[in-house]
Amino acid sequence: MLAAAQAVFDAERALRGAAETVDELCDVAASSIRLLDDAATDTFYAHQEERRNLYVRSAGEHLERVRNRSGVMNDLGADLTHQLAAASNALELAGYELGSIDANDCDGGIRALRTQIDVLVEVVSLARPVAAQITRHAQHAAESAAASDALMLLDSRVHDTGKEMSRADEGVSVVRSVIEHAQSRAHTSAALAGSLTYAACHPTPPGRRDPEAGQSGIAI
Repeated sequence: MLAAAQAVFDAERALRGAAETVDELCDVAASSIRLLDDAATDTFYAHQEERRNLYVRSAGEHLERVRNRSGVMNDLGADLTHQLAAASNALELAGYELGSIDANDCDGGIRALRTQIDVLVEVVSLARPVAAQITRHAQHAAESAAASDALMLLDSRVHDTGKEMSRADEGVSVVRSVIEHAQSRAHTSAALAGSLTYAACHPTPPGRRDPEAGQSGIAI
């Protein structure tokens, strides 16, 4: 039971780190979209003869900042993928350890924890491909966000970068919702694992009946 509990705690910690990474991704994506709005405004005014070069240069500077932020998102996406993999591995280990407990020794709490872990594995598996998509869209945005003195090419690059960044931002919103759900279940699972571990380390003395034994009180 101790090994299973430790694995659950490790999964909760990994998911907490993933949630922090997603918060950073949200901030960077929002900043990038604001910059792209400014770049789009500059390219619009650049079509006028007056001060064209100024607006073209300004739009190019905005794109360069977006390109840098896309690199940051790419790094954060890689961190998120690593954290989700760590959570998944920890949950698999927890499931294995719980599965090795003799069925005759399983009370309601252990069965509830097994169910929680099974659901958590499925939830985390939903987040992993979305994290990969965020990274891919960030890479494409970085590739598209190259400055240009050619106005028509600049228009195209602002549009293409905006499309990729919007898709990355949508992915961040999706993965945030999934991880919030996973965190909630992980917290419940960790509390239950801690309770079961305490009970295993502090068994009820012979001849004394614990009226709460086998009742976890944890909703599945």
